[in-house]
Amino acid sequence: MKKYIVFCILAIVISFNVIAQEEGTVDPVSRRKLTKQEKAEIRKAEQDAVAKMVDSLIFKRKFVLEADYLSNQTGNRQIVNSLINFIIVDSSSIVIQIASTTGIGGPNGMGGVTTRGSITGFEVKKTGRDNSVYYIRLLANTSIGPYDIFFNILPSAATDATISGIRSGRLNYHGVIKPLERSRVFKGMAI
Repeated sequence: MKKYIVFCILAIVISFNVIAQEEGTVDPVSRRKLTKQEKAEIRKAEQDAVAKMVDSLIFKRKFVLEADYLSNQTGNRQIVNSLINFIIVDSSSIVIQIASTTGIGGPNGMGGVTTRGSITGFEVKKTGRDNSVYYIRLLANTSIGPYDIFFNILPSAATDATISGIRSGRLNYHGVIKPLERSRVFKGMAI
C-alpha cells in the first residue's frame, strides 16, 4: 500500500514538472511585457474605481476620515490607531474623536475627546493641475465649541484634515476616507 501511495505522489510531481516545462516554451520577454501591460491596466482600473468612490462620498457628504497619523501645528507626527481617531461626516452631522490606545483618562473613556455636532457650512472646490484634488471647508458647531475643518482629498482617497477652533493651535489628521457603511470605527462617550 505504501508503494502505491509513493508511486502516485511521484507521478503527480513528474506531471507538474512536464506541465511547467510546456508553459516555459512561450517567449518569456513577450509574457513579461504582457503581464506588465495587464498589471498597468488593472492598476488604472482600480485607481479609476477609487476616484469614482471618492467623488460619490463627497457628493453624498457621507464619509469617515480614519487617521493613521495626528500632528500639531509644528508638524510633530504621532502614529495613532485609525479605528479610534477619526472624523465622521454624515450629511449635516459630524463626530470628531481623538483617543489613545492606552484608554487611560479623557472624558470619552478612551484617553481622549469625542464630540458630536452639526455642520453649518460645507464648501467644496476642486484644485490641482487636473482639478482632481478636493478641497473642502467645513464649519461645525459641536458641544465643545465651533470648529473650522479643512480637508484635502486626493483621488486615491488619501486625506489630510486640519481642525482649528476658537483657541490657538491646530490638529491635523492624516489618513484615508472610507464610506460610512464600510468603516468600523469605535466611538467613545461624547461630551
